[in-house]
Amino acid sequence: MDDLNDLLYFTAVVDNNGFSAAARKIGGDKTRLSRRVAALEHRLGVRLLQRSTRKVVLTEAGTRFYAHCQAVVAGAQAAYEAIDELKSEPSGSVRVVCSVVMAQNYLARILPGYMALHPKVSVFIESTDRNVDLLEERFDIALKKVLAVDPTQHVSRELGRARNILVASPSFLNQFGRISHPAELSRYTNIARISDLRDGSALWKLRTADNRALEVKLSPALVTSDLRVQFETVTHGIGVALLPEPFVAMALKDRLLEQVLPEWYTDDEILHMLYPSPRGMLPSVRSLIDYMVAHIPEIILKVQV
Repeated sequence: MDDLNDLLYFTAVVDNNGFSAAARKIGGDKTRLSRRVAALEHRLGVRLLQRSTRKVVLTEAGTRFYAHCQAVVAGAQAAYEAIDELKSEPSGSVRVVCSVVMAQNYLARILPGYMALHPKVSVFIESTDRNVDLLEERFDIALKKVLAVDPTQHVSRELGRARNILVASPSFLNQFGRISHPAELSRYTNIARISDLRDGSALWKLRTADNRALEVKLSPALVTSDLRVQFETVTHGIGVALLPEPFVAMALKDRLLEQVLPEWYTDDEILHMLYPSPRGMLPSVRSLIDYMVAHIPEIILKVQV
């Protein structure tokens, strides 16, 4: 397609009744403006304007062409104004991806406050445990636990660290007895994650604040990576599970669960926020990133105090 700027120049000449007035309006040079419109007429093979020393008049072809040019120029102007509006204050949509657990335990607690502050922003959240390509699937922000990040594709910010703790329901412990040492765990029913499996057994790596470490080999009754399934199973008195502390905090407070061997837990898992390069980032995305950075670490810290 030929240079769309020529449509703007032609429309400006018509709207301002001449080349001199149009040049003053758009901040250009009269001679250059005349050349561009003449080049446009040459490409089209028709005369668009009848020129005189005092004014310009549309030809029949020019009248028809001008009607369409107006729509094009108006559309282009609207496109620029739409971007200016997005840049002026947070508005538009932000796409976020994270696990179901993170959505329930982190985003559910902070999103009402964010949306109250930014009513022009709409937030799309996909809660999934599958691997997601942020760029390919056009997500603006991801919350996940990652070991390494390609710095050429994403920015990574640490939001906090959370350990996994041993929990069971009070009814289970009342029935089968309290546990006094990690070595006793193998004698109880256990619930493990797929990532815990090693050669058909589950392996829990536990440590204490004074750096004692112990590996416990288990034969779990249930293996699943879905933390909600683990949570529901353990609260119904089926066995002992190793779950993220923020995830079970409310259940512990409400006494639906009881912490087993409180001095033993796992190494911290790091929660990261990932997002593409901040260059050209819209205020809507930036505002949600800033809000998460300010509030998610607070949630994690409150649980661990």
